[in-house]
Amino acid sequence: MMDIRKTRTCERCKAVVLLDQVRLYPKSDNKNFLVCTNCCEELKKARAGQIPTTDLKTKKLLPSAFIKYSCTRCNYNFKADDSKAGLTYNLHCPYCGKADRLQKVLSKRPGVPGVKV
Repeated sequence: MMDIRKTRTCERCKAVVLLDQVRLYPKSDNKNFLVCTNCCEELKKARAGQIPTTDLKTKKLLPSAFIKYSCTRCNYNFKADDSKAGLTYNLHCPYCGKADRLQKVLSKRPGVPGVKV
């Protein structure tokens, strides 16, 4: 199993990539860019004169989707961002620290009070 906490952010496109896909590209004599493999290839081609550099647009992150979880070990209920869980952090119970007995809680959304259907 791979440790998902070994990630870095590309300094060019701001994407979160695994540590084995990170490359150092020389920015100047004393500084280096920390870039993903795709950006590294683009920078190499641009330096060689094969393609002109383009304006970089940042990628939009997925919208936050908080989901309720329940730990059956300690009976603690909490919310976690499902779009980031597994990418930037390991999902575990914030109270007991265990991840083996987590369950998603199905939310029952009652109608709006005072409105009859």
